Amino acid sequence: TEEIRGREVEKAFARSLSVTDAMREENMLAFQMNGDPLPHYHGKPVRLLVPGWYGVANVKWLTQIHVQSTRYMGRFMGRDYVTLKKENVGGVDRWVENSVTTMNLKSSIIRVTELGGRYSIQGFVLNDGTPLRSVEVKIDDGPWLTAEMNPNNIQYSWKLFSLDWPNPTAGEHTLVSRVTDINGNVQATQEELPEKVSYWEDFGQFTRTITI
Repeated sequence: TEEIRGREVEKAFARSLSVTDAMREENMLAFQMNGDPLPHYHGKPVRLLVPGWYGVANVKWLTQIHVQSTRYMGRFMGRDYVTLKKENVGGVDRWVENSVTTMNLKSSIIRVTELGGRYSIQGFVLNDGTPLRSVEVKIDDGPWLTAEMNPNNIQYSWKLFSLDWPNPTAGEHTLVSRVTDINGNVQATQEELPEKVSYWEDFGQFTRTITI
């Protein structure tokens, strides 16, 4: 067991949000999925959904909600879902700990398809819901090329993109994507990512190698 607000309860998953974050209009308590009761493996009877945040905030099998004056610091908030990264503060390197919260700007190429000799590079974008300016793809050492966003994308969905690849040469190729939002934030390269010892929040540009 563990203590929550002075009560001994069975140890289970618990997550803390600030009052400001918890009161966002986008948040919801989901009890149905596609018009049917929420399946058990998706969180029956009720699941919290916090759009734009990593899935750890989407608490399944919800049984209690507490309002308290201090941040909850159980196992999952204080140890498991924490990013430990190095930051330079006043010229001194320090290890800084923060909870996993909103999604970082990320894109990735997932596949290359071929139909009738026409090739298409396809991928996805995840972020905190900020509108996007562009998604670009680089093939080998060529220039960045603007990809086409799927018109059915919505704010908090997996946002899909594609790029036509005419007449690729046979052999091995490298592909990488990057996304930019309307605030000018650009997906970081692997070299630009902060040094960290935890494996959460891996959002750097990821190079894929494929063979035609």
